Amino acid sequence: MGHISFLTGKLNKSHQSIDEALYELENTSVIFREAWQRVPPDLTRAARVSANAMEHLDHIANEILRARDTRMAKGTYTSSQLEVELNIKRGLMISPVTAAQQQAMIDAGPGQGKLPGQPNQITLERLLNIIKHRHHQSANFRIQSGRHIFVINIDKPNKTPDSIAEFDVINFCEHCVNAAKHL
Repeated sequence: MGHISFLTGKLNKSHQSIDEALYELENTSVIFREAWQRVPPDLTRAARVSANAMEHLDHIANEILRARDTRMAKGTYTSSQLEVELNIKRGLMISPVTAAQQQAMIDAGPGQGKLPGQPNQITLERLLNIIKHRHHQSANFRIQSGRHIFVINIDKPNKTPDSIAEFDVINFCEHCVNAAKHL
């Protein structure tokens, strides 16, 4: 029967393509940045598009990691172009961190998120895993040189502090477009 969204008036976001999710994440990042930088900031719009952005971000991470896992299971991942793309450095991370450092990143206030110290570069694959396992209520951001930088806390599986990571949202989208060509 196909999609029944016309019957309910609701779109099923689980059927969103990765290309559409990347396009929407990039757009929401631009809208968020513009809303945040208005004088006074348009906090209502910024909050609304931020929630949408997180849905797109989760979808992107899940789709790429799912494709990686499928290729690994089939034995077609090693030496593939997808593996090459996922091994390119695309984020920054501080690890290990303390709970106090994670809390300080949040307590700095909206728009003041930053890493506590000298970060290490991480691959897109590591960044996608971090995105997938991030604290959903423990993030911050900053606008730096006109760029939207997203900063997130990550815990180990036993809920002890692990790391803080950050990435440029637009650069992330551009790189994921390249990776998505090889899914």
